[in-house]
Amino acid sequence: MIVFTSVTISGRLLRYCLPVLLLLAIACRKQDIEPEPVGDPVPYTGPVLSLKETLEKSPYTCFKTAWKRAKIDARLDAAATTSFTIFAPTDKAFEQAGWTMEKIAQASPEQLDSLLSFHISVNQVHPASLAEVAGNVPLATLLKAALPGFEGFPPYQYMLYTGAYHDSLYVNGQPVSKWGQALESTTATIYPTDKVLQKPVQDMLSFLQSDERFSFYLEACRINDSLYLDKNPWENGMLNMTVLSATGSSGGQFTLIVPTNEAFRKSGFNTVEDIRQYNYQSLPIGEPDYDDKFYYRYPTTAMDSILLPNRMDYVGPAAAYNGIKKIYPVYFVNELMVNRSISGLLLRPGASYGSPPLIYRLDFSASNNGLGIKRLGSAAARLPFAETNVCLLNGVVHVVNDGLFMP
Repeated sequence: MIVFTSVTISGRLLRYCLPVLLLLAIACRKQDIEPEPVGDPVPYTGPVLSLKETLEKSPYTCFKTAWKRAKIDARLDAAATTSFTIFAPTDKAFEQAGWTMEKIAQASPEQLDSLLSFHISVNQVHPASLAEVAGNVPLATLLKAALPGFEGFPPYQYMLYTGAYHDSLYVNGQPVSKWGQALESTTATIYPTDKVLQKPVQDMLSFLQSDERFSFYLEACRINDSLYLDKNPWENGMLNMTVLSATGSSGGQFTLIVPTNEAFRKSGFNTVEDIRQYNYQSLPIGEPDYDDKFYYRYPTTAMDSILLPNRMDYVGPAAAYNGIKKIYPVYFVNELMVNRSISGLLLRPGASYGSPPLIYRLDFSASNNGLGIKRLGSAAARLPFAETNVCLLNGVVHVVNDGLFMP
C-alpha cells in the first residue's frame, strides 16, 4: 500500500515536469525559428539639433534677441519639463507690433518675459499631430498673472487654442502664418507667426457691459437671477461671467453665443419690459427635485429656458469635464467649421442622485454661406454669426443678430 502511493506521486511529478522541460527545450532552440531581419535598419530622421541650436539657426532675430534678454532659457529650465511648443513672431511681426530692436534693447527683462511667455507652452505639439486634429488644441502657456480683484486665488493662466485650417496655422481663431513652416528641435516645435500674439485683457462680463448692443441680454440675466432668490443654483447665475471662471482648479473657460438687442427684437422682445413680463410667467418658481431618472434638477425661468444653451448651460465655476479631467470647451470659428462633434457634445457626465448630464444644446453647420447655428433638435432655420472670435479671459464670444434660439 505504501509503495503504491509513492509510485503514484512520482507519476504525477513526471506528468507536471514534462511540459516545463518541453518549453525549456523550445526556448533553447529559439534561434532556429526566429525569422531573419528583412531589409536595412531604418535610420532616425527626426530633429538632431537642440532648441538653442535651432533658434540660433533660425531667421527670427528680434525673437532671439528678446529671448536672450528675458533669460527664457532659465525660465524653461525652471518649468520642469523638456518639451515645448513655441510661437515665434517674425522680425516683420515684431516691427508691426512696435517692437523694434531698439525698443527690445530698452525693455526690461520682466517686460520681455511677459511678452514671450504668452508665446510658449510646456506641451509639445508636432505639426504632423496638429494636422490630424479636427479643430484646435488647447495649450497652457508659461504666462500667469495675479489679476486685480482676485487676491488669494491661484494666478490666472493664459491659454492658446491652435490648429491647422486650410493652408494656415490658426491661433485663437485667427490665421497667424502659412502652414508648413515649423522648425523641429529635439525638445520643441517652433511655429513662426506673422503677428505678435495678443493676450486677452477683458472678461466676458466687462466686454458685455462695455457695448450697448448687449443691454437687453444683461437685463435678461439680471431679471432671471433676481427671480431665483435663494433658489438660484450657484452654477446658473447668468451674470457670473467674470474672470473668476478662468482661475483656480475648479474653474474653466467656455463659449458664449450672445444675442444683440436686435436679436431680441426679432424674436418679439422689443423692450426690457417685454423680457420682464415673459419671465413673470415662470412665477412662482418651484423647488428643486428629482426627475424620473433620479437626476437632481433645478427649476428655470422662461427666459433661462431660451438663453441657457447660449452659454453651454453653465458658466465657468461649474467647469466642464469628461469624468477624468477638466476640458476647455472654447470653440473658435475655424474649429466650428470642421469639428462636427461639438453639436450635442457631452460637457459633463451625469450621476444618479446628482446633476443630470450636461449637453451642448446648440447645433453648428458649415456651408457655402459660412457657419450657421440653431438650437439642437430645432426645425428653425440656422442663424448666421454677426461677429466671431472675441477672445476673452474666460473664453470666447460669438455674436448673433438675427434672433434667439427659441425652444
